[in-house]
Amino acid sequence: MEIILLNSNNLVVPSVSGMEYFNENLYFISDDSNVVSKCNLKGELIEILGSDSLEYEIEAKKDKADSEAATLLSFENEVYLMLIGSGSTIKNRNQMRLISLESGKNLYFDILPFYELCRSKLKIKLEDWNIEALAHFDSKLFFFNRGTNSIIEINQNEFISFLSNPESNIFLRSMQLELGELDGISLGISGVTTDSSGNFYYTASAEDTSDWYNDGKIIGSAIGSFHFSQLAENLKLTPSPFTTDGKLISTKLEAICKFSENQFFVASDNDGEASELFELEIIFN
Repeated sequence: MEIILLNSNNLVVPSVSGMEYFNENLYFISDDSNVVSKCNLKGELIEILGSDSLEYEIEAKKDKADSEAATLLSFENEVYLMLIGSGSTIKNRNQMRLISLESGKNLYFDILPFYELCRSKLKIKLEDWNIEALAHFDSKLFFFNRGTNSIIEINQNEFISFLSNPESNIFLRSMQLELGELDGISLGISGVTTDSSGNFYYTASAEDTSDWYNDGKIIGSAIGSFHFSQLAENLKLTPSPFTTDGKLISTKLEAICKFSENQFFVASDNDGEASELFELEIIFN
């Protein structure tokens, strides 16, 4: 894989944690501000959905919803942006929000029962639970847990039914990812997007921290891809380091979306510094 940096811009959107492309615009979510930002393809802010203001209210770490992942899906004959909390604590971080990008309708759900079911069935401890990415393909949803570098697959209709009736039966499929290291620090999944052909494109980052609640030193990031047909119980991947002039860029990529055949946007959250938007050409071997 060859990664060519075409352009980069600072974003006014704070702490970007997810991004989607729809109708020539980019939609960003933030992990410390419970809003959705609509921007043009240069990353310039157009509006904060549902607000007359262009100002952000930063939430305290202990109180924030920690919206960490987003994807687009069709629901009730409309295109919705689905965003979810990381679930890394029992309090505050277990909300799901659906926003129609056509009518503006908002729906809210408590997904703590779903997260608890996943942790129970898959024997994952709360301290190892941190949903960082979400993807949708072939009527299925894929939750990516950075805490264990694992994927949880569920049928979209079963998931929606479970939200209204937690007693309903659902089938969970779990897969393990191996992503390797950067400078001796393990890479953890941080962002995922898909296309209509079943290709999954992902970002992974290396952060020197002992837990998923506290931030650590950012080592760098990497980008890779796999196909839906490759999904198996264990999937070993070799992402390409995000570099410029052969040097590792010390940034934490958090989101990726596909713009055209070989053009992508990736966004970074640099923990207190300005978020950045990178436009890339990616040539797959």
